[in-house]
Amino acid sequence: MNRTRTTRGFVWVRLAVGVALIGLLCNASAWAADPATTTTTTTHKRHHHVVTTTTTTTPATGPNEEQRLNALSGQVGNLQKQTDDTTSEVKKIEAAMVVAQPAANASPATIGQHVGLNETNIASIQKNLTDNLGISVHALVDAGYEHNFNQPNANVNAFRAWDEDGFQLTQGNLHIERDGTVGFVTDINVGQVANSISSVTHYSNVAFVGGQWIDPTQYYLTYTAPFGSGVSFEAGRFVTLLGAEIIPVYNNQNFNESRGLLFNLGEPLTHTGVRASYTFNDYVSATAGLNNGWDDPAANNNSGPNFEGELALNNKDKSLALVVNGIVGDNAVPGSNGKQVSNANLGAIDPIATWKPSFVPNLTLQAEYLYASQSGPVINGHSASWQGAAGYIVYDFNPALEAATRAEFFDDMDGARTNGEAQTLWEITQTISYKIPEVTGLIARLEYRHDNSSQNSFTNNNFVNPTTGQQHLWHGQDTLAANFIYAF
Repeated sequence: MNRTRTTRGFVWVRLAVGVALIGLLCNASAWAADPATTTTTTTHKRHHHVVTTTTTTTPATGPNEEQRLNALSGQVGNLQKQTDDTTSEVKKIEAAMVVAQPAANASPATIGQHVGLNETNIASIQKNLTDNLGISVHALVDAGYEHNFNQPNANVNAFRAWDEDGFQLTQGNLHIERDGTVGFVTDINVGQVANSISSVTHYSNVAFVGGQWIDPTQYYLTYTAPFGSGVSFEAGRFVTLLGAEIIPVYNNQNFNESRGLLFNLGEPLTHTGVRASYTFNDYVSATAGLNNGWDDPAANNNSGPNFEGELALNNKDKSLALVVNGIVGDNAVPGSNGKQVSNANLGAIDPIATWKPSFVPNLTLQAEYLYASQSGPVINGHSASWQGAAGYIVYDFNPALEAATRAEFFDDMDGARTNGEAQTLWEITQTISYKIPEVTGLIARLEYRHDNSSQNSFTNNNFVNPTTGQQHLWHGQDTLAANFIYAF
């Protein structure tokens, strides 16, 4: 029985060794095969046969990939050649575009030579106008929207110079001047400014028919005589010396958008005549002149000329200045038939002080006082007088942002300047001005203003009383305006 067990054990050992040997031979065959070749054996038991499928993976460095690399290298070479050709053409174009003058007595042949010739011609014209002739041309445009909370009939803002309710072209100004020993200045205005100036001055039409939408506000000759530091003469039509506020031009604008009561009611706007100015030193200058009077036509209807003068004093750095203006002379006044037949002596004095305190940088304080009187049958058969004062507080938060506050009163003691009714007016105005970045000369303005009177003088949209035919008037008015100003 032990022999039998031994024999059986030996058989099992032999069988195990045989199986191991067969597996070893199979693995050796697999190791000897190409590692890129994979053999898959699938046995379909139903049909009792074996199907062997062989899948071959092409190595990365096979012949097909080399062909693709060679083709790609050829394409890159062609692209490089095209790039070199394009670069060469660009260099030729750049050479042709170089801005240069053509050779002497030769016509321009390249784009750059044409451009260079045109630039030279333009520069020559500018030189003739500016350097040789001394002529410069500038302009100003002021447009915006204003809302009167009274909503007055006919959109009229009472006692205001040239702003009204609604959208408007406030001012268009064309300024032409020539510097030098002999020169000239011309200012042509359009828009509401022109309409208001012409309705007051009567210059735009000899046979006066009302406001005009274009006004030659200034046109005068200049001459500098070689005496001392130079005496400057002007002859023609020019704006008045009086007033802290002015009719704006491209390089000289007011702190506020609307004009004040003193500007509109108390002072003249323009004169026709001659004047001379002289600067004695850094501290003192003076101006004196003769003209036809307050806003009078070029034809003198007065019995004699008006005398005007200005004395200006300031410290070395001009942080403190005092200007005293004055005018006096005969002026025609309306007679009973509506024509200017009577003459009355009219005079005004107008000191203006400006202070820029060093201990508050960017702050400007300004004050103006006006007193004027006119003899003769000005109002209700007797003489008249009026006075007023204005104060300005101006602060520049930075070079682009400015806030300006104006407060003023105007006392028309006889009603000569405010439609025949004696009254005292006052107003306060707050203006914010902002210089638009990267646009030289463009300013945006927002302004709120309140006007008030001791009398019911301000129109509104109330219905007219059907019994009396009169409209109910109010003591005050409030306005809000937004404007853009572009000067160049």
